[in-house]
Amino acid sequence: MSQVVHRRRVGDTRTVLPVTLQQANESGVLAAVDLTGLTVAFSMVNAATGATKIAATSTGVSVVTAASGTVNYDFSASGVDTAGVFYGTFRVTQSSETDAFPVAQKGLKICIDSATQTAEEAYAEALA
Repeated sequence: MSQVVHRRRVGDTRTVLPVTLQQANESGVLAAVDLTGLTVAFSMVNAATGATKIAATSTGVSVVTAASGTVNYDFSASGVDTAGVFYGTFRVTQSSETDAFPVAQKGLKICIDSATQTAEEAYAEALA
């Protein structure tokens, strides 16, 4: 799976993060995950520091179409108050079993720009 990049500005909360959750089927072809009856949570970490920005939560997550694996995450103000590069993960739970989407750790990249810095500039500054 290629990396998905979602870009926004500090403070922007109107636009949701839309994602289709997929995994390889028995033939090795990516297919949508049927989310019917499953719980979906979202988390986000700072790519430069590894610090958790959004702890795993189902708050803000909405399943748009369960059968086709489409979900939205609606950011709160505290989730978009800092410029930088972040990695997001959706965690799907059925009973006590879970799967992470995307499977690749850096598969969902979230870039938050500020009025004075791009996400990449903020990332480089955090590493310095």
